[in-house]
Amino acid sequence: MLISILIGAAALVAVCLCFSLFLFAYLTGRVRRATALRVSALGVVLGASVTANGLIGSAAFGPMSIPFGVFLMVAAGIAGLLVYQAPKSDTSR
Repeated sequence: MLISILIGAAALVAVCLCFSLFLFAYLTGRVRRATALRVSALGVVLGASVTANGLIGSAAFGPMSIPFGVFLMVAAGIAGLLVYQAPKSDTSR
């Protein structure tokens, strides 16, 4: 039980750190808005597929993939919403 809680916490930290670094890259102008929105959408889809695989029992980690998929969907959705709400940057790459 403790191991599954620690794995879930590590997954939460890893996913949130990944998407917050990507959001920072967008806000500093290193990544285009369309690219940031595509990556966020891909994260939501990937999280949904990981969660679905965990629910039907075909994932490698079994039920532990469910919280990871949910964390991935939530973090990607929040990052996508923040990118969508952020003002457009003036960089044209």
